[in-house]
Amino acid sequence: MERMRQVDGLRCLVTGSAGFVGSNLVRALLARGCEVHGFDRAPAAIDDPNLRWFRGDVRAEDALREACEGVDTVFHTAAMIETFTYAPKAFADLVRSVNIEGTRAVLRVAAEAGVRRLVHTSSIITASGEEHAGVTEGTRYSTASDLYSTTKVASEQLILAANGQSGLLTSAIRPGGIYGPGERNTLIGPLIKALKQGAPLVLFGDASTRMDYTYIDNLVDAQIRAAERLVEGSPVCGQAYFVTDGDPINTGAFSQTLVSDMGLDVRSVRIPGRVARVLATAGERVFQVLGKPKPPVSIVEVRLCVRDSYFSIDKARRDLGYQPLVDTREGLRRTAQDARHYYDGL
Repeated sequence: MERMRQVDGLRCLVTGSAGFVGSNLVRALLARGCEVHGFDRAPAAIDDPNLRWFRGDVRAEDALREACEGVDTVFHTAAMIETFTYAPKAFADLVRSVNIEGTRAVLRVAAEAGVRRLVHTSSIITASGEEHAGVTEGTRYSTASDLYSTTKVASEQLILAANGQSGLLTSAIRPGGIYGPGERNTLIGPLIKALKQGAPLVLFGDASTRMDYTYIDNLVDAQIRAAERLVEGSPVCGQAYFVTDGDPINTGAFSQTLVSDMGLDVRSVRIPGRVARVLATAGERVFQVLGKPKPPVSIVEVRLCVRDSYFSIDKARRDLGYQPLVDTREGLRRTAQDARHYYDGL
């Protein structure tokens, strides 16, 4: 499908613009001639005359109002990625406040400012409370009780319910595990740090289950495609879309391939799923009571490793004209090059 051009040259706001997803999206928008307002607690190392930084908390409406001035399209990527089921109350309250109340604030300010389009970065976690193999967006929302699932479900529901209100059109993109060069805080960075410290490569469950991953270029492409198609009468309005590499892979195989492509020879340890769940639960309970240490792996992360959790991207193909630009094998190769430089520099 021929690419539409309705975003090119417009003024766009990216919340969470210093994060991995947000900063890559900012660069892509700048490359298309957009004037970009980046909103985060601190700026990223991106220098461009068409980029203006705004510092603030995503819940702070006054700061958001300034950033929203003259903006046509908002890309909401800001969120705390915390997957614990058991956590200290203050910690849990903060995650809920940022992810849910922050989304409410973005919606209120966007509507007041006359923003026309808003694309929300959601997650496959909104539908992955149970074992899923190739299901569609028609599957029900997850009923899992962890912080990430509950807050991502709530924020996506707020976004989609706001479609058509005050002239604002909305859509949500649901990526899988997001990876790519420069990822330091969620999937790739923590793994590389652990390996550098001499830890083995820990694998959960057997090698039969598969999960969806999303290479960063694929996600950014889908976000922009969604924004381009948010026009009156479009099927994209008020809809959520699974956006992945379209090539689910076992989580252990994903990590092993990355490490192999990095040229590392590390010991691996496979932990049965049932044992891993017990250990993760114990770690979260200690964290909940003592406030530290923060567990290295959550119950949810174990669950994603030991159950099938992958989805159909047919709806995104149909409505967004989405086709993965980079397959998982190539994505891992590119990621490994950057990860090796990171590993050597630690």
